Amino acid sequence: MAEQDAKRRTLQFLAASALILAVTAAVVICVDPFFHYHKPWFGLAAVQDQKEYQIPGVLAHVDYDSVLCGSSVVISMNTDVLEERFGGTVVKAVADAAPAPVLTEYLGRAFLHRSLTRVFYGLDVFSFYSDPDMEVFSEDVAYLANRNPFDDVRYLWNGEILTNEVPGFLANPAAEDYSWGKAYSFNDAMPAGPDQVLAGYYPTGLAEVKQQPWEEEAGRVEENLNRIETIVAEHPETEFLFFLPPYPIVWWDRAYNQGLLDSYEQTLRVCLKRLLAYENVKIYTTRFNEEHLITDMYQYVDVVHGSTAVTDQLARDIGDLSMEITMENYEDEIAKLDEILWRFKARVDAEGVGFLFEVKTG
Repeated sequence: MAEQDAKRRTLQFLAASALILAVTAAVVICVDPFFHYHKPWFGLAAVQDQKEYQIPGVLAHVDYDSVLCGSSVVISMNTDVLEERFGGTVVKAVADAAPAPVLTEYLGRAFLHRSLTRVFYGLDVFSFYSDPDMEVFSEDVAYLANRNPFDDVRYLWNGEILTNEVPGFLANPAAEDYSWGKAYSFNDAMPAGPDQVLAGYYPTGLAEVKQQPWEEEAGRVEENLNRIETIVAEHPETEFLFFLPPYPIVWWDRAYNQGLLDSYEQTLRVCLKRLLAYENVKIYTTRFNEEHLITDMYQYVDVVHGSTAVTDQLARDIGDLSMEITMENYEDEIAKLDEILWRFKARVDAEGVGFLFEVKTG
């Protein structure tokens, strides 16, 4: 009798455990905060707040016909504006520091699942310096990006997802009331101004800084660019709209101080010249060399990132014919930036950085 009771209790325990596991998995599958299995059900909003974990699922399951690629410099762009101007539905395929191998992986996945009308791509020169053979997905994310169903145990029975991600996803408004145009945005919560920018800017005071030869990084640049070109060439029906984010002038000066300016500018030349050779490519300055903007530190939240005013303007500038870069003018556009930088450096050398606190208008 005691032996039968023990077996019964064991079976009851196993049945209860199986039920708990099944219910837990069912809840995660139905809500699916990382879009691993499907786009949102039950009228829930496609809330995007953890890009590394969500983008593989977004590209596989959410409805879209265009993609915005880039680094944290463009993450805060409002894709609602792009949709209003160009039509269609745009999702973000973005990454901090935007390593080129990560963005090409995202684009490959997007084209695998969708016929894209447009690709909006922020050209960050530093992204081409990434190792072309880097691990695109970290161990924490790989189980969401691979095709191994056995790895899904890390998603279906994950305490963090069940107790934090699922309730957070359910707490968001219904899809018809929610705009995901500002997905992953962060600059609206950050103050802008010289104090914030100068915290990451350290003038060397040196009259001349030795610049790193471009050839030291040419191999990585060429390979990463080759892979982007391959995607462009394989999809002639897709319009690729590349644009140059407007970094503050102190970012370019910092690049000079780090010995990277010449290399960055050569990378930019190579990228522009090669990409402009394709009929389905357009490239825009988007004010990357507009002196009034990039020397106004009240428009930036740190030494790299623009304020909401900058990212909102970015979304409005893409496609502006007055900002189009061509084979005939790309060298001139880079030269304009150079002129602004040397004027800026001369003034810093003469006056220090106090003039950056002057309020600009207009």
